[in-house]
Amino acid sequence: MNLGREKIIEEAVELFKVKGYLGTSVQDLANKLGFTKAALYYYIQSKEEVLWEIIDQTMCTAERRMETLMQQEMPVLERLKQIIYNQILNVQDDAPYMTIFFNEKVHLSPEKLAIIHARQRNYEESIATVIRQGIAEGVLEPVDALLTAYGILGMINWIIYWFDPKGTCKPEEIAELYVGIILRGIVKEKDRSV
Repeated sequence: MNLGREKIIEEAVELFKVKGYLGTSVQDLANKLGFTKAALYYYIQSKEEVLWEIIDQTMCTAERRMETLMQQEMPVLERLKQIIYNQILNVQDDAPYMTIFFNEKVHLSPEKLAIIHARQRNYEESIATVIRQGIAEGVLEPVDALLTAYGILGMINWIIYWFDPKGTCKPEEIAELYVGIILRGIVKEKDRSV
């Protein structure tokens, strides 16, 4: 039987999701794949290498989606709306990967973790740049753009902890609700002084 990297990653995602990175051994992964541990080491160097591939792949997917969105011509409010939709879809479409990204990336080596943190900062800065543009155009309140980007991402990324794909709430409905909360705020316009 030939074993591909994708299959190793898929099975590792399932194991890490259930047992966590620290609770999963290379032997667990070998057993899940139907291989001996020695045979598995032919394909991977370490468990951390597998974690890195999961984290890197998750970040690459988010970066690719953001890059595609940023290259499209659209008004700033529409771009911000699309960023919110995009992030919700990132979380929804790649929920197991996103869960591992947020819960297990701390187990990367300091060098790999620094790389991921730098990429996250670039991603966050992309959102902050759109917010700054909206402020400059007079369509958004003058807020701290980076803190607002953190708030948007925090609100959306938390979905991985409560969203049930079998539940009654669909990702599109969550996106519409969150767009409304984020773009209009939750306080009525006449009471904005609260």
